[in-house]
Amino acid sequence: MNLSEARRRAAERLRASGTEYPEREAEFLLAEAARIDRSFLAAHPFLPLEDSAARRLWEMTERRFGGEPLQYILGSWEFYGRSLDVAPGVLIPRPDTEILVEHALTFLPSSGRFLDWGTGSGCIILALLSERSDLTAVAVDANALAVSLTWRNLKLHGLLSRCFLWHSRTPQDIPAGDGEFDLVVSNPPYIPFPLISGLPREVRKEPLSALDGGEDGLLWYRALFGWAPAKLRKGGRLLFEIGDGEQGELLVQIAPSSMEFEGIFHDLSRKPRAASWLRV
Repeated sequence: MNLSEARRRAAERLRASGTEYPEREAEFLLAEAARIDRSFLAAHPFLPLEDSAARRLWEMTERRFGGEPLQYILGSWEFYGRSLDVAPGVLIPRPDTEILVEHALTFLPSSGRFLDWGTGSGCIILALLSERSDLTAVAVDANALAVSLTWRNLKLHGLLSRCFLWHSRTPQDIPAGDGEFDLVVSNPPYIPFPLISGLPREVRKEPLSALDGGEDGLLWYRALFGWAPAKLRKGGRLLFEIGDGEQGELLVQIAPSSMEFEGIFHDLSRKPRAASWLRV
């Protein structure tokens, strides 16, 4: 069996499971199983597939058929042009979150210091520190697996010396001084708990703690609104990922008076995806 045939068979199996992009995912799985680049696969579709690679491909395809996220199966994923390790038990980085990086880069001054609350895989931290060699950061997560994965990704990219990692159950236990940060950025859990059971099955394979925003989805926004203003310098910013425009409007209503609303920003699909506040 050649590479092209193997890709076709894997795509057929994934299509039967209801996978939205079976051909694309089959290509990712085949490249990983055969330990080749996807560009090599495109250039040499008729090369034979070794038996050991075929076994790996079918094993991974069955895991995907069963609803396991593609990123967990591959063990890595790209965010803001860089490859990160990903792992079960930690939220998967998504392209929508890249809007936080783009706005953070415009907000952060020279030699700025920022905190990423709910860092997950460390994708935001890694992108910002990679783009700006003058920045330092604090990465915080309540999930010990996430803290460990962030450490691994920062080490992989040679950025550990510029980031302090902290395992935090609430913002109040973070060892940060008043006025320490130019930016607090966060992609917090923001899905209302009653809606979680209706999420796609592969999203429900991700950790509940990274999804559950309480009954109304605003639990962790409230916590950060209560903590972040004192830790931000005047003129610093609080930057959130949001679920939709309605959630953004609710956040405007509950924001403290020390934070001036700046606006809601849209992602590449033109959906409201981020909101920012200025410390006054």
